[in-house]
Amino acid sequence: MSARLTIAIPTYNRAGLLRHALETALAQTSQDIEILVSDNGSTDETWSVISQYSDPRLRSVRRQRTVSRAEHGTLIFSEITTEFVLVLSDDDFIEPEFSTEIIRLFDEHPELSFAYTGCIEHYDDAQLPALVGPRVESSLEFILAHYAGQRQVSWCACVTRVEDLRRLGPQPEDRIIGDMFFWTKISFQGPIGCISRPLSHYSVLRPGGDNESRSVPVISWGEEVKLLCDEVVESVKAAHASEAFQATLKAEMGRYIARSVANQFLWGRISGMTRSRCLALLPAAAKFLGWSGQSLSRATAAILLPRTVLRDLVVRNALQRANDRRPAE
Repeated sequence: MSARLTIAIPTYNRAGLLRHALETALAQTSQDIEILVSDNGSTDETWSVISQYSDPRLRSVRRQRTVSRAEHGTLIFSEITTEFVLVLSDDDFIEPEFSTEIIRLFDEHPELSFAYTGCIEHYDDAQLPALVGPRVESSLEFILAHYAGQRQVSWCACVTRVEDLRRLGPQPEDRIIGDMFFWTKISFQGPIGCISRPLSHYSVLRPGGDNESRSVPVISWGEEVKLLCDEVVESVKAAHASEAFQATLKAEMGRYIARSVANQFLWGRISGMTRSRCLALLPAAAKFLGWSGQSLSRATAAILLPRTVLRDLVVRNALQRANDRRPAE
């Protein structure tokens, strides 16, 4: 039987992280998979790490020239021969049952546009379970819940059809948030599936971490999130959603944009942005922050507090939210 799902692991100069991601892919209980590791021209020990593993499900590619992240993704998609794909960053990892459970869900519901699993978000030592939906829900229900902060989809927990990614074409070079660029468009093709169990792990914050999305400039981030929201609104209109639904969605999107941009101030400061730079960006960011008291307070905290204090507050907040989401005994 040919493989159904490719676990694609793009990597570049992170040999120390790659080993864990690769081993969790190799530990999958399903034999119905292929693992594709693509080394984007690393100059460290990455290829040496990859060469240590031998498994009939494993295929590796060594790029002679380092290309952009978007171009690397396009190359990977062109080389996949399976129906489905999971893109697993080299600093994330998955549980052994991930592939078995996600393939079973698609077999039960072939009409799904895409599917995702529960995910543990790691903030240093804090482990925060992401919010998930029912096993199957409509596109509109999912989209509204996502922007209302009730659904959290990480790319390392999201499985799509390869043909859909190819049909959409390469991620534009001026787009930073690649995962949402793809799944917000795919989501309108059919209902969304979800395995509620936390079968994936996303590294949000780690010692010495270099999570790329957290270092995106604040204004660039705000502009792209706003653009994504505008594109989703057009898709919602095309789906003939009611005017009441559209009004509710737009209100939630406004709050989502404000939260997202305020958080980017925090991530920017934690990543090394100076107070003066943060303060200089505040007027331009006002159009995204609106009059949300919570968002303004987060942006203000990013300006006033030391980076070490901000990092500690982010981790403490994750711990508190994890405790709040713990099921009652």
